[in-house]
Amino acid sequence: MNRLHSEWARLFAADPSKGADLIDPQGRTRALVVAWGRPADWSTLATLWQAVQAELDWPAPLIAVDGLDTFQLWFPLAEPVPVQAAHQVAVSLAARWLPHAPPDAVARRLLVWPRAVDGGWQHAPRVPARLPGAEPRWSAFVAPDLAAVFNDEPALDIDPGDDAQAELLARHRSIDAKAWARACQSLLAGERAPTAEPEPTCIKPPTQNPDIAMSDLAGPFDDPADFLKAVMNHPGAPLAQRIEAARALLLKSP
Repeated sequence: MNRLHSEWARLFAADPSKGADLIDPQGRTRALVVAWGRPADWSTLATLWQAVQAELDWPAPLIAVDGLDTFQLWFPLAEPVPVQAAHQVAVSLAARWLPHAPPDAVARRLLVWPRAVDGGWQHAPRVPARLPGAEPRWSAFVAPDLAAVFNDEPALDIDPGDDAQAELLARHRSIDAKAWARACQSLLAGERAPTAEPEPTCIKPPTQNPDIAMSDLAGPFDDPADFLKAVMNHPGAPLAQRIEAARALLLKSP
């Protein structure tokens, strides 16, 4: 195991030489990722990078370029949490500190991991990695003072090097269980950091039913696209469901 693999194991409890599986057999993870792009825009994601440090007292997240058109923030956790909780917090981070754009626009530009896909859970691809194709392009972690340099092209055209990537990872700390728990309660309750210390699992009864009651939507719907549009525009729907509905509409578009 080289130094990069050791740093991955320290931060994420995963081995990139074996595919960097960030979800363990118990359905838990030690990482959440928020990505903003298509097109890349570091100034927008920088707002979230700064806010979690100033307002949640979290360590600085890792910054990555995906090799295509997107910036990513990687949040390592000191203790594993259920993937559902990691997803919920990632969505809440985006909802609080990323632009309040229409859901269809957000669906095009925002990705969070872990995320539900085809009845299971999927996590972000490993970084660094060479992308398929004849032209050499790499995803990579980048230093904060260099992030803006990649705004026009969020990719490297040379191998970033395991040692250099390991050095970047070595500078970062994980979010400890207490900081995670305080932030969870703050984010999920829509409040500032609480005075009482909550449980660190970040599992709490939802303030609203996560599934939209059919009675809340106008119907009947003869076309599935009409139903998706109703979900996307429903003011009481959770942001995650509105985004997924918008994403489904985009996939249906010619």
